[in-house]
Amino acid sequence: MENKRTNIQVKVGIIACFLMSLLWVKAGYAQEDEGPVTKTVTVKPVVKKDSTKKPLTKKERRAKRRLERKIARKRKREADTTWKPIRIAGLRFGADILPTAFAQFDENRTSYQGTFELLLNNKYSIELSGGIDEVIRRGAGEYKYTSNGSYGRLGINYNLLHKKSDDDFIYVGLHFGYAQFNHDITYTIVNPLGNVTQQLAENQLFGTWMEFNFGFRIELFKNLYMGPMFRIKAKLTGSEGELLTPSDIPGYGTNNGANFNFGYHLMYRIPLRKSKGSKRTKRLRRDRRKAAKKIPKGTIKPTKEKE
Repeated sequence: MENKRTNIQVKVGIIACFLMSLLWVKAGYAQEDEGPVTKTVTVKPVVKKDSTKKPLTKKERRAKRRLERKIARKRKREADTTWKPIRIAGLRFGADILPTAFAQFDENRTSYQGTFELLLNNKYSIELSGGIDEVIRRGAGEYKYTSNGSYGRLGINYNLLHKKSDDDFIYVGLHFGYAQFNHDITYTIVNPLGNVTQQLAENQLFGTWMEFNFGFRIELFKNLYMGPMFRIKAKLTGSEGELLTPSDIPGYGTNNGANFNFGYHLMYRIPLRKSKGSKRTKRLRRDRRKAAKKIPKGTIKPTKEKE
């Protein structure tokens, strides 16, 4: 009986071992089907924008755009190494000598004019000019018309050569002109009983105009400049006169529409900083300094080139 019981226990043990081996094999196949183990990725939660935020008002949007433009200009200036702040580079004063020269040969005209300029970085110039003018027109029948007074002009010029030279000056400008003057007319009426001379006069008349300027000035000698200039003038407002219409306006010319004027400036500059000259001059000076350093001692130095 004991042997029979033992045999039963052995058979049960064998069957248990067989079942255990089957479970292990099945577990191995299941692990292979699962594939390689991957890392887990954590997804950040999406934060929704607050839909309750109030939209900007029109005034706030304009302020925001102004701030953005200001920041953009500042970044542009920082990136641009050629940008320089506005500063006074010199003073220049002189006169338009052409009207005065013509007046010396015309007894019916008197003209004197002066000009003052404030140079800003040699790029811009603020020009203030003025003078006195008198015109006499004569006609048949003892007709005589006289216009005399003073005028002034104020405007700004832009130098087209500010990157090329600190000495020469080619400019375009826009100016505003104002004149205050008197005029009168004297005429004679021929009569068999006797000639009658009459005079009509009006005082404290005025006229305003805008003018476009173009010209150039070349440095002939140290700080002495000369050059022609052209003016295109367009009248804005002015007195029409109660007794007679003005024929001439000082500084403007004939009162019959737009005027074209030609002049010639003679001016002297008071520099407030040392002129560096043109790029060619600076390049020649730099090349000479480099060449002088390479020449060994005891040799004859070359003569200077004419600039």
